[in-house]
Amino acid sequence: MRIRLLAGASLLVLAVTAAACARPPEAAAPATPAPSSTLAAPASTAAPAVTGWPVFTSAAGRFRLRYPPGWRAKESSGSGGPVLSLLPPRGAGISVLVTFTPPPGWGAASPPNTACRPVQVGGLRGSRCLDTLSMVVTTTAQGHERWYVLATSLRRPAAPAGAYDRVLASFQPR
Repeated sequence: MRIRLLAGASLLVLAVTAAACARPPEAAAPATPAPSSTLAAPASTAAPAVTGWPVFTSAAGRFRLRYPPGWRAKESSGSGGPVLSLLPPRGAGISVLVTFTPPPGWGAASPPNTACRPVQVGGLRGSRCLDTLSMVVTTTAQGHERWYVLATSLRRPAAPAGAYDRVLASFQPR
């Protein structure tokens, strides 16, 4: 029951956050960096430590990523496509939503209290946004006929530190 509630809550957070900050990278204006290492992590902290992590491959979502040891990976079917919940023993997990239609707000300007910047994720162009009120970081990338939305809350960071950045660095569309 707890996992279903967590998955439902994750979908709600993803939908609200994607609607608030998703936009194509060419429309992205440079934003003032937010005071979060998660928004602008240096490359040296994003890539190491993922090679020994377990690999999750989603046949339905057509992606692969690595996640921290001790976490559980639970994939389910959402209304818009597959949803992966990466669940740590403590702290906020990471959600990956795959949708076959543009996320709500795709192409819209960033609302107040949101810092966005263009990024590359697994060779895909996208945007990374931090909602400074809810403290939710969302990365949206456009693939071939699908969009990938990865999100986590910074209010209760999970161990290991920088897990979101490392999972994001390992993400590969298939």
